[in-house]
This record gives sequence, C-alpha cells and structure tokens, in this order.
Amino acid sequence: MEKWNGDELLKEAVEYFRCPGFRRLMKGLREKYQSLSRLGGSIVIPELTEEEAELLEGFLQMEVKPGKTLSVTVQRIKKSMDQTRFAGCSLETLVSAVLNDTLVSNKDRKTKEEAQMEKHFRQYESLFQGTYAGTWLKDALVKGSALNTMMVRDYHSNTDWLEDQLPVICRGINQLPVFSGIYERLPVFAASVSGNPHYFDEGKRSLTYLLLGIRTILGESIPYKTAVEGRTGMLYRAGIMKDDLNNWVLCHGIRGFISGGVLHEGMEVYVKRKESQILTLKNISYLESVTPVGHEIYVVENPSVFSSLTERSKKDYTCVCSGGQLRLSVVVLLDLLAENGKEIYYAGDFDPEGLSIAQKLVSRYGNQLKLWHYEEELYLKSMSSGDISDTRLKMLDSLTDETLKAMAALLKEYRHPGYQENIMEQFV
Repeated sequence: MEKWNGDELLKEAVEYFRCPGFRRLMKGLREKYQSLSRLGGSIVIPELTEEEAELLEGFLQMEVKPGKTLSVTVQRIKKSMDQTRFAGCSLETLVSAVLNDTLVSNKDRKTKEEAQMEKHFRQYESLFQGTYAGTWLKDALVKGSALNTMMVRDYHSNTDWLEDQLPVICRGINQLPVFSGIYERLPVFAASVSGNPHYFDEGKRSLTYLLLGIRTILGESIPYKTAVEGRTGMLYRAGIMKDDLNNWVLCHGIRGFISGGVLHEGMEVYVKRKESQILTLKNISYLESVTPVGHEIYVVENPSVFSSLTERSKKDYTCVCSGGQLRLSVVVLLDLLAENGKEIYYAGDFDPEGLSIAQKLVSRYGNQLKLWHYEEELYLKSMSSGDISDTRLKMLDSLTDETLKAMAALLKEYRHPGYQENIMEQFV
C-alpha cells in the first residue's frame, strides 16, 4: 500500500475528497476540531443524499443508506483513511485543504479575538492617557465591569460607532463643568463637546457612556448620594443641569449664601417679607450654603398643606414642599439645609407612594429626619374612601423603617389611603 508521498499525494487526496459527496463530512470534522481543539468524537450527517451514501459507504466500508442519518466516529474515519492510498495523510491537514480554511478551535479563536479587542481598547486608553477619561478607560480592560461590558458589545455589533464616538465622549468627560466649578445646561454642554445639542439626549448610547464616566471619575458607586435623583442627580454632580427650569422647589424661610459667604439678596427679600418662593435648580446651583430661619425644618408633601402652614403660622420657621415627588431641586436644597445639623420633620400622605417617599428621606438623612404625625389615630382621621390596589400595596414591602412599616400594616388592613388635607389642623 502506497504511503504518504508529499505534496502530489495531498493534491490527489484533496481532489478526491472535495467532491460534494464528502462535503458535509469535511465540515463535520471541522466543527469537531473547533469545539474540541482536536479531531475526536462522532460526526452526524442527517438525511443523506444518494451521492453521499454511495461515496461514504465505499470509503467507510459500512452500510450507508440514502435518506437516513449517519453517525460515525472520527476514529472510524481515520481507520478508513489508513485503508486507502492516502494512508498516512494527516486528517487535520486534509480537512483544512479541502475546505480551504485553517483549522482553529473556538477556544483559540476566542483567545485571539480577545487579544485583538484588548489591543484595540488599549489604544483608546493610550490616546487619553493622563486625563480623567484615561483613568475611566482603564475600566474597559477589567472584565465584568460596566464599561467593559458595554464596549465589548459595541465592539462586536458596531465597531464604527465605537471608533467614531468614544473619543467624543472622552472629550466630554475631560470637559465636565464641575472641573471648572460651574454649571451648564445639558444641551449647551453637548453642543460644546460634539457640535450637536442633542448628542446626550435621553435614550442615546452616548449618554449612557457619559454617565458611566461620571460615576467612575466622581468616585460614586451609585448616582449622586442615593438612587433618589437618578440620572439627573448624577449629571448635576458633574455640573450639568437637565431641565433646570422645570426642576423647582417651593420653600419658605431660607437664607441663601453665594460664593464667599455673600448673602443672596433676592432670597433675603422673601425672608424679610415672610413670603414663600420658588427656587429652580439653576437658582440653587448658585448657592454655596443656606440657613433656616427657624429652629426646625418642616417638609410636607402637599402644596395645600404648605400654603396653610406658611400663611397661618405667626412665627418664623423654615418649610419645604416636596410636591408629591422628590425632584432633584428638592433633594439638593434639603442637602444644603441638612448641613446645618438641625432636625428635619417630614409629613406625607398615608398611601404607598407617600410612604415610599418618606422611606427614601429616612434612608438619606438618617436620625436627622423625624417622621411627623405618623400615628394610627391620624391615619384613621385622614382616611379617604378610595381603594388601594394590590399592585400599589406591594410597594410597601420594600419599607425598612419601623414606623413606616407600622403604617404600611394599617394600609394593608384598611386598604384606604389617608391624605394630609384631611388633618390640616393637626399640622398647623
């Protein structure tokens, strides 16, 4: 029997096995090599054609029928090769030549692709080395990090976008207004970085990348201080204001001080006239500190209660209206007030949403915040006839404060909300 005899014999073997009847057998061998990093196991070929059955029966020296499924081990295929004039031919070399494709295991291919991708990511890091963005981009090389996960996805799905836009986003990271001690509106910042005021609009990948960068650079594991403010709060920490005119807070009895401890004259007029005022997020961004005029700070959920308190009380005191939601302006102002160390009294509605807001404030300010009039007797007096759905009641399961948990138990028992307006006199 003629043994392996160099290139000429390989050419003959390739010509013989390249016919359509062996095509699926060769592909099956390639797939086995890719999955196992070697040729082993079994090859399965379903619904054999007449040509495949005839050629494989002659090659394998076993019964092979058209229309049936063939399952044959790689060991049997190698043994059959040794019974032909191509004996001694490397099966790996033959498969590679027949399919005109270098045999590479999935493991080796993945290792090579990861090395190429890491090299690609290192180029970005090198480009911005020594900058804030360069520090952030080190996370791209940390497997499992949020940035690495995003960049790997975009590297495979949209490399062109990543190459074009990541440098733009990095310029934005390096130009965050907070580094200059100023605040900018989001569209203005976006235009200065990219030329497009909508570049960091909600829902765009560029915004997600920017927020990841801000989180890394500012050293925050969660947005702002807690998850209360979400993306708006994280941007604000970076000196970027989103919807600043629509983000406002109603307040009473607060003195403001701008840079250098200078009294904010506009706010002082309201204090002297004992009138309430509305501060936008932009107004608050100018403040370095604030001082409450009273000994305590009162925070209420509803505007009607706020109005009643501020109009009917005869003493000087500080009051803030959350407006039924914790807008960023509310939280930033309360943060400034909390720096004075005075107790903050909070009163909200007796419903799942109201108790959830109270929980967020308790979590944020700890023992400095006192829950005001959260008592069973007052809940029963404030009770409304409306029903609370099971879906809304599920919100109460996340409460951790004992006082709020006790109120939650009452809500689950009676299934009716209680509103501040029904016990107005109690607050006054």
